[in-house]
Amino acid sequence: MWRQTAVLAWTSCLLAVAMTVGGTDVETSSPNFIFMMADDYGWGDVGYNGGNASTPNLDAMAKGPNSLKLQRYYSGGPVCSPTRGTVLTGRNHNRYCVWTANAGGGTADFVRQEKMPLPYYEYTIPEAVKSRGYTSAMFGKWHLGDFKVLKGGNPKWPISHPGIHGFDIWHATERSAPTATTNCGCFSPPNCISGHWNQNFSCTNFWTANPSNSSNIMNLTTPEPGDDSLFIMDMVEPFLRGIAQDKKPFFLYIPVHTVHINYIAVEPYRSKYQKLGYDSQTVDYLGAIEAMDVQVGRLRSLLQELNLANNTLLWFASDNGPAKGTPGSTNGLRGRKGTVYEGGVRVPGIIEWPNVISENRVVDAPIVSSDLMPTIMDILKLEMPDNRTVDGESIMNIITGNEVNRSKPIGFMFSVKHQFNSSYNATWVNNQYKLFMNMKNGVPHNAILYDLLDDIAERKDVSKKHPDVFSAMKDQFKTWFDSVQYSTKHESGCYGISVADGESEAWYEWY
Repeated sequence: MWRQTAVLAWTSCLLAVAMTVGGTDVETSSPNFIFMMADDYGWGDVGYNGGNASTPNLDAMAKGPNSLKLQRYYSGGPVCSPTRGTVLTGRNHNRYCVWTANAGGGTADFVRQEKMPLPYYEYTIPEAVKSRGYTSAMFGKWHLGDFKVLKGGNPKWPISHPGIHGFDIWHATERSAPTATTNCGCFSPPNCISGHWNQNFSCTNFWTANPSNSSNIMNLTTPEPGDDSLFIMDMVEPFLRGIAQDKKPFFLYIPVHTVHINYIAVEPYRSKYQKLGYDSQTVDYLGAIEAMDVQVGRLRSLLQELNLANNTLLWFASDNGPAKGTPGSTNGLRGRKGTVYEGGVRVPGIIEWPNVISENRVVDAPIVSSDLMPTIMDILKLEMPDNRTVDGESIMNIITGNEVNRSKPIGFMFSVKHQFNSSYNATWVNNQYKLFMNMKNGVPHNAILYDLLDDIAERKDVSKKHPDVFSAMKDQFKTWFDSVQYSTKHESGCYGISVADGESEAWYEWY
């Protein structure tokens, strides 16, 4: 309870400032937006897709009378940081050089210039909704840059924290953290959570700044031992209570750490899965998921209690598929985290919005995390500040049931070497088909076409069966690829990056 009181006092102070920004008093009919995102949570890890962990709250949300179960929901990238960038900007992460995870993180990354934090020039949801009098808050995992220059790092390296990108209130970790805080030298032995499958855990540090967008970074508090999702929701609750009392609209971003390694189960979930006969690692994995699910239920109940549920678009998703070497499940999808196969990017997704969604529907159209920003912009009738390319699209017609398909295909490119001229995989996904390619020196090779409606496991190449589709999708991908390269050359100012000429003869040899 002490931690809730401390956070409430700090949150109330910031709310008082945030509500008077621009002197605008927005009508209470303006919808609220909540995006809650799990970490490394596989498509097959949720109960309604065959997961072994008990997820009654997510299952109820997916099957609720005012919900959409998004069965082809995609994370914007196959690892953490890239997807987080797409959530906030609506743009593919390659456009602004967030190539992979740990953008801006760690001393080594200060030397490796190809790892970039979320750039200042990117326009985010918090910045956009501010013009409508919205307060934006974020509690959880940031993973889009460091909050301060690390010892031994480059002092010119830009810091990148939530306040710089428009959040009025934030309490965040720079990157990954355990799903529960254990002893680890932080607490006396009586408070130690023991028995987990891997003992190499560290303390969890949440940071914030005062004011929110300053470089005055402060360590929030020493976390109390226990589940991390619970700790995060203990910060969310006072924010929601305060903003409900003031009757102001808000955008709330809740990126929890579950079920990223290191995952730790706390009681009573540990004992439950031990009794079911699971091995020690799986006990921690499943127990952490159930503990997170309890907090999903807490959030939904709190929205009901505060009379916020009807006017709130609540969106739940994951940042990518399950990691290799974990008990995570894709339930038959090919690949895992770090790949652009379905198992790496197709993840659980649910939208609940009672004021707009009047019946439960299963949505089979592809939806992606970069759709969040254009959807909010569409709802609030906002425009981008310039002509920068937005990769996502508004899904309001799908939410309302007026459309069953999306109009814009989804592109994925992921290079662990962080350069367009390296070797990596890329895909182009539409309502039925998926073009899969290996990129070498900026040119596609070994192209394959999958029919995802018939072949969810991506085993059969149907390019010869559908040559017109195959050719059209290759043309579309080339146009998109050239556009992404243009962004890196003319918008981002990425340095140390060489990109192939999209008009080279090699491209035409591919045809």
